Amino acid sequence: MIRLEKVAITGYKGIAVRTVIPAKNFNVIVGKNDSGKSTILKAIDLFINNKQYLPEDLNNRTPQFTEIELFFSTNNTQIVIDENVTTTFESEGLVNSDGLLHITKKWDGTKSGKITPECFITRKSFGSLDFFSLTEARLIRLCRDNGLEAEAGLMTNPDTGVEYNNAEKRQRLKEIYLERNFEFEFVSEKLPSSGQSRLKKTEQEIKKCLPQYEYFLADSPLSESDNSIQKYFKEMAFKVINDQVDTDTLEDTVREQLQTVLTAITEKINSVVADDEQVRARVDFDWSKLISTSFESDGNQGAVPLSARGDGFRRITMMSYFEYLAEERSDAHQNIIFAFEEPETFLHPSAQENLFEKLIDISGAGYQVFLTTHSPVLVSQTRRTDLHHVFKNDGNYCYNSEVNNHEEIANDLGVTVDNQFISMFDNARCLLLLEGVDDCKAFEHLASTYKANGAIESTLEELGVVSIPIGGCDSIKHWVSLDLLRTLNKPFFIYLDSDKEREGDGSPNTAKLIRQGFVEDQNFLVSRKRELENYIAPSAIERLVPGSDIDFTDWCDVKHISKTHVRQVSLGGKKIANKHFSSLTYEELQLSFNPTENDDEFIKVYEKVFNLI
Repeated sequence: MIRLEKVAITGYKGIAVRTVIPAKNFNVIVGKNDSGKSTILKAIDLFINNKQYLPEDLNNRTPQFTEIELFFSTNNTQIVIDENVTTTFESEGLVNSDGLLHITKKWDGTKSGKITPECFITRKSFGSLDFFSLTEARLIRLCRDNGLEAEAGLMTNPDTGVEYNNAEKRQRLKEIYLERNFEFEFVSEKLPSSGQSRLKKTEQEIKKCLPQYEYFLADSPLSESDNSIQKYFKEMAFKVINDQVDTDTLEDTVREQLQTVLTAITEKINSVVADDEQVRARVDFDWSKLISTSFESDGNQGAVPLSARGDGFRRITMMSYFEYLAEERSDAHQNIIFAFEEPETFLHPSAQENLFEKLIDISGAGYQVFLTTHSPVLVSQTRRTDLHHVFKNDGNYCYNSEVNNHEEIANDLGVTVDNQFISMFDNARCLLLLEGVDDCKAFEHLASTYKANGAIESTLEELGVVSIPIGGCDSIKHWVSLDLLRTLNKPFFIYLDSDKEREGDGSPNTAKLIRQGFVEDQNFLVSRKRELENYIAPSAIERLVPGSDIDFTDWCDVKHISKTHVRQVSLGGKKIANKHFSSLTYEELQLSFNPTENDDEFIKVYEKVFNLI
């Protein structure tokens, strides 16, 4: 399966000079209005989906052409250029110097009417010895000239004893000439639009391999009638029909039933038309168009089609489609790039958070995701490494995919701390910075339960400690929160998830906090287990949800296990901590936070905070 690695855009909309955009697994593109965020998504759509190019798409500061380049890692994807012979882009030299499939489309913006692009591929060429385009006869002659012939004049693989096919001949000849330091170069060659040449067949194979690009515009209702969703189910249904239904027999039966009527009508037509204009009846079948899907919801007035519900409701509902894709963790899933233009449109902030979780999960399942956004809610939860910042400088398009200046993005999106919010902490004696709201609720429960059992004298609230959910270590919210600390000038302590996936791993959050100048055991600690959810013991879940029969280690992804639990009991999914942590008994908390009975993890954090007061 090929994967998009980067995009280069020249002379398209607001982009005048060539701009290269790396494609990450998850891409959040941020910037002010009219900065050119959507230009990237539209460029990929123009390229992959062959959308109509309009003369006004040409940047007015470029002479003539719009040029869009896509670069893919091909991962030894098998293709067929010669009949019945599988090969790869790499072995055919159809990759650039970085080993990427580099395809370019070029539109002449000075033309009017329908503008068709020219398409180019960058490939390795040996000049006059261009192995890619050599005929079979020429290949055989070169093999003989270079000592590769065997008995009966067959070009035989010495390891297998089987005759080399043409792809293997080309590969072996290239190896020989490279060993002799024969010079080669990378050339950009136009892909033909017609004919039967190897290059034309290559163009056809590229089309087959390109990922599906599903682009949801800002004003899209994101409903079940969207082409991508219908296509997904139709392809699934079509595969079932092909695999499980004898369509030939079924088609013959239908034709037999129709034939009497069709013959009678045909005879009547032919009786009144000239001999050279005789007609015949034909029955065509297109099983891919047999299926359509839709959803409806129950209401006071009966079933209501989803298409008749509000935009926000439809968007929330259709997020379940993306959630399903995220859980379909199969190597055989469809190769799709999802692009969302301002997906937060119509959604309440809490629904935006739910949306963001689903988009992250889609990326984690192997799909690439691009989205543009103005939402502080989405950006505040985005890892720094997933951000792209688009802005204009003296009218010029500027693009930054390695965001270090968080303040600029925060200001673009209005992620700021107002004076009213600051006043809420005037009486706080110390600040405890935790990862999320669930962590804050968990620490409240820990403190009240420990006090009730005589383990501590005062709760955090009684000490004047205020817990603040700051988001992940890489999020914009985290950095804005640290600016808040300087504004408040209060003592603080940070406690974050370790995010370790194995016991012997180092904590990525520890490394990040140390790089930011914090000192472990002085300014911060990370959890001994993977995250908060791992502190809810399986035995406690069984008590709270009888029959759950769930098991996990300190390093498992408990949220994913809860979400995909086969017994379908109500574990809470990603909100398992929110649902169950506050119901844990003191004994269950001790089992997780103080298993050796002499090194209580909560007490350690509590004492750190207590000593700051």
